[in-house]
Amino acid sequence: MTSVGDICLFATLTRVATVIFGILSYTWTGSYDTSAEIILPIDPAYNHLRFLNVFIRWDAIYFLHIAEHGYVYEQETAFFPFLPYLANYLSQTVFMPLQAVVGRQYTIVIVAALISNISFVFAAGYLFKLTRLIYPANTQLAKYSAVAFCISLPSMFMSAFYTESLFALLSFMGMYHITKQRYLLASILWGLASSTRSNAIIYAGFFIYELIISRFRRHSLMSLIFGCFQTALYSLITVSGFVAFQYSLYLQYCVDTSPEGPRPWCTRMPPLVYTYIQKENWGNGFLAYYELKQIPNFLLAMPVIGLSVAGLWTFISKDWKRWLSLGQSNHASSVILRFFTALPPLYWYIGHVWSLHLRSSASTTKYLHWLANGILYYSVLYSLIGVILFSAFLPPA
Repeated sequence: MTSVGDICLFATLTRVATVIFGILSYTWTGSYDTSAEIILPIDPAYNHLRFLNVFIRWDAIYFLHIAEHGYVYEQETAFFPFLPYLANYLSQTVFMPLQAVVGRQYTIVIVAALISNISFVFAAGYLFKLTRLIYPANTQLAKYSAVAFCISLPSMFMSAFYTESLFALLSFMGMYHITKQRYLLASILWGLASSTRSNAIIYAGFFIYELIISRFRRHSLMSLIFGCFQTALYSLITVSGFVAFQYSLYLQYCVDTSPEGPRPWCTRMPPLVYTYIQKENWGNGFLAYYELKQIPNFLLAMPVIGLSVAGLWTFISKDWKRWLSLGQSNHASSVILRFFTALPPLYWYIGHVWSLHLRSSASTTKYLHWLANGILYYSVLYSLIGVILFSAFLPPA
């Protein structure tokens, strides 16, 4: 696999295998939670479509409701609009004839699954292109990094009605184009990403580094000033999706208020429903997740955290000055495995280990060979178990 086409073909095969395995698993085990069976059509004419329920698990239930009805309940505002609105738009236009066969809800489900899986395939291709662009002499790193993405741990999440694959595609595309110095295009892509997941607002930091920090020693004062204006413009475009969504919710809940009056978060500064909902409904906040009952979830995420720490240490030990200049900060959450799906450095480190040590050689110690194979076996095994648990509507999620 030395071309984008090869990578996209491999990514397609992994998606087909994941979906088939998920459907078979759901058919065999059924659902522990019947939420999807309740909200989806109960007409006997659609009984043969029940296998599509495998795409509607956990947060996907909220995305389906948003796609159908918009933002009706306040807790739904924790989920961003680009994916559900795109799925609804396509189901009402391109895929409108399909509604006569499977009904509106299942049409939206099918369209959303197609968006996720197609996005996944193109995301793998763009990760390969991005890696080749940054490391042009290391084709093996690009190949193995893309393979690592294709067998991502939250495999079924990447194929279901979830934002992970679409967000990864927009993220990788933006990173690719900013590396090519196509700043406007990168900011537009990340603007769409910030209407998909809130994480995208941190991508504004790329412009700060690229157009300001990197110019301190190499460019004139006028160039630095111009870089500040560029950074402000591109950063505003990057966060525009997030800001527009939050502003629309402010108008809905704080201006056009109900007889009970505005919601508590309306008087806060800034009046963001996102931070309020994350804390009140989802229990998120600084150190809020660090409880004894969450130890099993931390243990599940520990291998990925360990790989991230190892990758960071490899980078810091070779280029600590650049690390200090970047001023990086990280955070963990209950969805850390899904959060990392759009971060190329994790795949680069895995690709680095696999490209050098997956096969025994004179330069490979027994420990590094064991580590490389251990990562591979863990990734495949976790992905398979994850598909079974997701299909049965069982945690972790």
